[in-house]
Amino acid sequence: MSKRTKKVGSAGRLGARYGVRIRRRIADVEGVSKGRHECPKCRAQAMTRTASGIWACRRCGARIASSSYMPTPPVAVKRELAEVLAKVEGREMAEEEVIEEPEEEPAKADRPRKGKKE
Repeated sequence: MSKRTKKVGSAGRLGARYGVRIRRRIADVEGVSKGRHECPKCRAQAMTRTASGIWACRRCGARIASSSYMPTPPVAVKRELAEVLAKVEGREMAEEEVIEEPEEEPAKADRPRKGKKE
């Protein structure tokens, strides 16, 4: 027996009703919501949707409230991530400055004067 919803995916249950655009949108939304996502605490691809707006991690057991169809990291996690990235970039810039020290210019007395020949 062949697979009946090869092209339309989960929207195949709707049959020929509602129009192509709507069925495609439904298939896209369901594909995202039913898939696994990254947990903001343990960074594992184990976050699944348990109810509308409730997401649970199968690995660490964390439960978060987020958007209905796709988990978005909490504002606190976004802020933490931004701070960590800023620190890392600051360290990299400091390392580059240490590596690229400018050459010292000779003192004024050591420089040859322009215009006067001795």
